[in-house]
Amino acid sequence: MDITPVRDHFHRTAQEFDSIYTGKKSALGKFLDRKLRWDMYERFRLTVEECQSIEGKRVLDIGTGSGRFLFPLVDRKPEKLVGIDIAPGMIDLAKSIAQEQGVESKVEFILGDFQNYKFSQMFHISIAVGVFDYIKVPLALAKKMREVTIEKAIMTFPDRNTFRAPIRKLRLRLRRCPVYFYTLKDVDRLLREAGFNDHTIRKIGKIFFTVASVQ
Repeated sequence: MDITPVRDHFHRTAQEFDSIYTGKKSALGKFLDRKLRWDMYERFRLTVEECQSIEGKRVLDIGTGSGRFLFPLVDRKPEKLVGIDIAPGMIDLAKSIAQEQGVESKVEFILGDFQNYKFSQMFHISIAVGVFDYIKVPLALAKKMREVTIEKAIMTFPDRNTFRAPIRKLRLRLRRCPVYFYTLKDVDRLLREAGFNDHTIRKIGKIFFTVASVQ
């Protein structure tokens, strides 16, 4: 699979994407985010909540972007926090934020493709939030997550059956970035085929929020 279009898109838009979490926007931009992206904030809250008890554990954030999902976990005494992303601009930004917050020694950021990267350890929790949106063949990614995860995997998938799906597809096409959508049945089948037989799927706005246990 050619990851170049996705890599280039997020390399170019690293600061723009991060502003969703920092709120460094105009008043109108903030208002639109609250109205249209509330489910993104909710998936963030739920992901951090799912990582409540991580003392002495290892957490992997796939498609970590600017690292925003890992920074709230630093004070929970994990053994290791690792973020991996294919976009240089995102990894540079994540490392810069880690330095600003004084936690660069507690969070490791890797520039690389998760599906081809060889980790020396498994992780108790793996996270792939906003990642499957850009994966043409998602089963390989889901299987790799299953292979490197000890306890549970947290994943999200964009719902195909929303009025905003075609709008988002057109917007990203104009930016030369592919995007893929799912139905509830697609998500359930994908997780089972990947080896996650115990999982929950919650619909949050236009997103399927999934927690899959590893047995």
